[in-house]
Amino acid sequence: MKILLIVFLFIFPSAAFASGDGFFGGVFTFFDDFWYFITVSIPSAVDSFFVYLATYALYLKFYFIKESLEFSHSVAVTFLDMVSIRDVVHRATTALPTDLRQISSDIGFFEALSLVVEAMVTRFVYQMSW
Repeated sequence: MKILLIVFLFIFPSAAFASGDGFFGGVFTFFDDFWYFITVSIPSAVDSFFVYLATYALYLKFYFIKESLEFSHSVAVTFLDMVSIRDVVHRATTALPTDLRQISSDIGFFEALSLVVEAMVTRFVYQMSW
């Protein structure tokens, strides 16, 4: 019995180490793979998860900005339709003398004034949406 134990403890492991395969080679391969999984695979998966999470958060931010701008645009268009700046300017121009009205119409003053007021209203609505 002692001889079998000595053979098993000293001769069998040396034969396994010499060939590179066998029981102890498999054990070392298993622990090497386990160590690789613990030290490389898990940190790589965690890193990939956080990259995905940051990318998705950035996507959500841009999506919310886009939706906010679309909503603000619809509010600005609705507000400008309610106020109807062009009608107010047109009514104001009818009170002017004909020569002054003709000169301002030729240079496009009232169209420019309407455009500037609409831009100011739109800018105001866009600023309020942020």
